Amino acid sequence: MDSTTVIFIVTIVVAFIFLRWLITPIPQDSDFPNISSGNTGTVAAGSSASGRATSRGSMSVTRRNGRQVNDSMVEVVQTIAPNLTVEQIRFDLENTGSVEVTIDRYMELGTLPFPPGYVPPTPAPEPSSNAEGEEKKKSKEAEKESINLFKKYNIDVNNPILDSDDIVKNRRNEMIFNARKRMAASLQKQNNPN
Repeated sequence: MDSTTVIFIVTIVVAFIFLRWLITPIPQDSDFPNISSGNTGTVAAGSSASGRATSRGSMSVTRRNGRQVNDSMVEVVQTIAPNLTVEQIRFDLENTGSVEVTIDRYMELGTLPFPPGYVPPTPAPEPSSNAEGEEKKKSKEAEKESINLFKKYNIDVNNPILDSDDIVKNRRNEMIFNARKRMAASLQKQNNPN
């Protein structure tokens, strides 16, 4: 064979192997069994220096789902939930191993649990006079009044627009009405626990 033919065949084989490696699926969380012992933060006993387990029964995972928490995962969650501390985010990511699950949990609960033994920092109270305190209360009340979505989006509660021309506005109005109904129901449930 000619040397160019051999080089061409070797290049094709290497490209095939590389592409095959590139498109292999990433193992899902269900592929890794959970560690039965309570040491989720340490390497399992009996593992080699390279991090692979020597026996089939003990897997070497540093987190419950086999993923280490890195700063980019924390940043993604923090962009969606800026009011959470890094410790809250890291603790939940260590427990779930997934950014998606952590964000879903935040959306459901509105917050995330603190790690055990962690004391959240309390902001130092600012010394202020009564006049300043009253002004702050008034400004907070004004902010609460300005958040009314019906006024913000010019929605008439008694006469909703049902034109088929603007589907997006109708959908938005419907979402606002439904959210208002859910909030009223939850407030009524809190006030009348029967």
